[in-house]
Amino acid sequence: MPNRRERKKQETRRKIFTAAMNLFHERGFEATTIDMIAEMADVARGTVFLHFPTKDAILAHWGQDILEEIHDRREEWDIDGCNCEEKVLHLFSIALEINRENLPLVRILVKSTLTNQNHSHRQQISLRNLFADILESGQEDGTLKEEVDAIIAANMLENIYLHAIHDWVLSEGDWPIQEILAKKIHYLFGGLNSPTSRA
Repeated sequence: MPNRRERKKQETRRKIFTAAMNLFHERGFEATTIDMIAEMADVARGTVFLHFPTKDAILAHWGQDILEEIHDRREEWDIDGCNCEEKVLHLFSIALEINRENLPLVRILVKSTLTNQNHSHRQQISLRNLFADILESGQEDGTLKEEVDAIIAANMLENIYLHAIHDWVLSEGDWPIQEILAKKIHYLFGGLNSPTSRA
């Protein structure tokens, strides 16, 4: 159990994070300053920097929260009896549910990811690992070819998802993302050639 000092530190971090996310939502990411965040959180400016060195770091923290929620809801997507394709689609469905509830903030996160490659990389590694877990379980139970490189295939799944989220955000959420993701994932797992096609 954390001691009193650690609990106070965690509470301060939560206050800063909550204040920042509220301001990003109300005023926009670019218009929000560290001073605004400090004032709303009722902490010193230096305290904000102590917990989050940049505004992008606050967004990265939120992005990690999303991934942790997806991971914590594993029983909803890593379902016994489902094949790899079905598990990936269940995971996508949960991620889209979270993103739909937070579209204005997702828009900010996507924009930040495009301009900050280091931030993007940190987020992608965790997402890639979730996909790799699914693919490796498929190899273990014999439903996926052993020669498939799970990390490379997971990276492909990740890229499909991130590009779809980007297009969905640009359309202000008015884009058939679920249907398009389902088709792309089906193509990836099934291949583009029909089983009866000739080489």
